[in-house]
Amino acid sequence: MRAAVFDYNDNDFITPFNNKVGVDSKGNLMRRLDDYVAMDMNSGKFHYTSPWPEDDNNK
Repeated sequence: MRAAVFDYNDNDFITPFNNKVGVDSKGNLMRRLDDYVAMDMNSGKFHYTSPWPEDDNNK
């Protein structure tokens, strides 16, 4: 299981599926764009986040 990522815009947590995609507690699909930025795939809005965990395959 991966560590949750905090979404500062919504004061919510994102549960990552992998190094690029996750879902928040409301069911919104989030795509990681940068270390501290994700995009809500439902609305297209950008969200500031805590850093996403490294992918196990890249270690």
